[in-house]
Amino acid sequence: MSSTAYLTIPSGRYRLAGMRTRLCARLIDTVVVGIPIGIVAAVVTASTDSSSEFPADTDSGFGAGTVLLVVAVGLLAGLAYEVGLTATQGATFGKKVLGIRVVRIDTAAAPGEGIGAAAALIRWATLVLPSVLCGVWGVVCAVSPYFDHVARQGWHDKVAETFVLATS
Repeated sequence: MSSTAYLTIPSGRYRLAGMRTRLCARLIDTVVVGIPIGIVAAVVTASTDSSSEFPADTDSGFGAGTVLLVVAVGLLAGLAYEVGLTATQGATFGKKVLGIRVVRIDTAAAPGEGIGAAAALIRWATLVLPSVLCGVWGVVCAVSPYFDHVARQGWHDKVAETFVLATS
């Protein structure tokens, strides 16, 4: 899906973000959030008794509680990063670097304006929360814009009523 596509709405005609650009922005954002979470996970893991032959053994001190803590911190960090920036600015660091932004129909004409907390939270929750239960969902949801040849909306975009536009 390398052809240029446009979204025409009452406020104007806008170029939709390309799929490779969206994927690369997601990868950048994953690194931005993932590196600090990886550091936290390493510190937490190193601070527990890892003398057992089996690190996941509950007798070693590195049990399910530690894993759940790291996952919870990761989810909260992702929530704060993705929802906070998309709600207030319409773009995360990765999206800004690659010249794309998330908009609602009523915010498309206002560069730099966010999509609001509710839409950002719905968008994030649709993409991320089911992935916690079934890791395949995140991949399916991430590639879902490939199946929408009109507006390139992923399922998370459709649920939140958002679009991803190119800014450059």
